[in-house]
Amino acid sequence: MAAAVTCLVGAGVRLSIRDSVDVLGVVYYATPWPVLAALMLLVAGGLRLRNHSRWTRPLATVGLISLACWLILSYSAAPETRYAPSALTCLSWNTDHGHSGWRRIAQAIRSEPTDLVCLVEAGPTEPSHERFWQTAFPDHAMGGLGSGILVLVRDGSIRQVHSGSIDGNARFRQFDVSCRGERLTLLVVDVRSTPWVSRRSALEKLVRLIEPLGDQPVLITGDFNTPSDSACFDTWRIQLQNAWEAAGNGFRPTWPVPLPMLDLDQCWGNRLVEFVHCRGGWSSWSDHRPLITTFTVNRP
Repeated sequence: MAAAVTCLVGAGVRLSIRDSVDVLGVVYYATPWPVLAALMLLVAGGLRLRNHSRWTRPLATVGLISLACWLILSYSAAPETRYAPSALTCLSWNTDHGHSGWRRIAQAIRSEPTDLVCLVEAGPTEPSHERFWQTAFPDHAMGGLGSGILVLVRDGSIRQVHSGSIDGNARFRQFDVSCRGERLTLLVVDVRSTPWVSRRSALEKLVRLIEPLGDQPVLITGDFNTPSDSACFDTWRIQLQNAWEAAGNGFRPTWPVPLPMLDLDQCWGNRLVEFVHCRGGWSSWSDHRPLITTFTVNRP
């Protein structure tokens, strides 16, 4: 009975108001479609064992169809695109505080030829840890550790211009970046994962940070701890574009590894950033998949 009620309420919330009502946000975050499909199959199995109910097969069929639809919608096969020589590639990754070992994390990052590396949960702000990153990536400019956020830039320079915490629910760092002759504003965010805390206020204030930067290329990336179909992103789409929705390729969800169900790690850009490719990597060194995005900067 509990599984049936949870399934009905979760499906109703996801198909209607999503997390636009704060008190129902926890239902939305806790019931992604794979969980709802599993609950439907659980209820169908219970009915089968208890009294061979005639609802067993229809409910199991709906559960399997829901799971199949989620898998299909989570996969994208964007057409192959020839990148301009000036295209930049960004790797965004929640490194899970290095629980699998920082050397392994660094090795996994080096295996992806990227221009920008944006990490959250990248370790403590200690001189010895900063020296580790400088030694591991000697050919990169480093934004320095702060709030667990680290940015590395190959063939370029980086300067922090702003940082802070929003309502205690989101941390961010804003940088001016120059990479291979291209300049852009980079905002790296780490939103709190507590399911009963609304992300609405934090995400609304984050997007306001870039409103004065409309004449500059802006890239926002990190761990949003909020799936991209959240109602909180409706206002973002007025002035920003999601990299996966523009050029996604492969399986979209990034958390939790090894069975990802939610696309918590994302990349967004304004009208002066054109996404040409976006994909998720695979690594067992974190509970998040890395997100690799290729984009071009359009000069105003």
